[in-house]
Amino acid sequence: MKIAFIGVGNMGEAILAGVHKKHACFACEPRAERQSALKKKYKVTFGMLSDVVKVSDVVLLAVKPQDLPDVFAEIRRLPLQKKLIVSIAAGITTLSIEKALGGVRVVRVMPNLPAMVGEGVSGIAKGKKATPKDVVLAKSFFDAVGQTVVVQEKMIDAVTAVSGSGPAYVFLFVECMMKAARKLGFDEKEAKTLVYSTLLGSSHMLARSEDSAEALRLKVTSKGGTTQAATDVFMQKNIVGMFEAALKAARSRAKELSK
Repeated sequence: MKIAFIGVGNMGEAILAGVHKKHACFACEPRAERQSALKKKYKVTFGMLSDVVKVSDVVLLAVKPQDLPDVFAEIRRLPLQKKLIVSIAAGITTLSIEKALGGVRVVRVMPNLPAMVGEGVSGIAKGKKATPKDVVLAKSFFDAVGQTVVVQEKMIDAVTAVSGSGPAYVFLFVECMMKAARKLGFDEKEAKTLVYSTLLGSSHMLARSEDSAEALRLKVTSKGGTTQAATDVFMQKNIVGMFEAALKAARSRAKELSK
């Protein structure tokens, strides 16, 4: 399979890293120093936009949404009917891509940042003309950098709110816990070891245990103990309601950006 990467930023590179050993990869990247760096790490051939699209079976749109009109203007005149278009451009619907490129087969994907370390999760949705085989193919690319969930496109905005933006919520939690740990008297190195290792160990427990997050939390929480004293504060501040409001806000913003 020949894949054309239109854009090789952080996420584009993450996907390239996952697929370059199994597929012939081509890329459009104007910066010479960036090309040189990527060639040292991956099996990839660089070329002009129209050239890499012409030779490809799959075109991966990995540029910023505001850059897509220029990409579309250059490639819409090329023979695209037999190619699969896979887009990770946030907020850009399959319908808008289909209209811009003349009724092509489109699969839309919302990956997240941990794909850069092979631990991502991606939501995948098919466009009107895409086939089940197209979805399986696109899924294989993103399975190479983590896990995938196939959803209807109407759910992509919710995927964005939960997992697309989700790493930022985790990082914010860690940021706050680090600050609180330092106020308790730990230095930066000590706080990092305590907080990061707690997060990593807890994540591994979630992944390996048959228990739910709630059940695991209750196992740690002794009645009247230190953990309950802390979680009572979270509950008094309505942490559940805060998360519900935050995810709804993210979903609403995603819907606005897609219009």
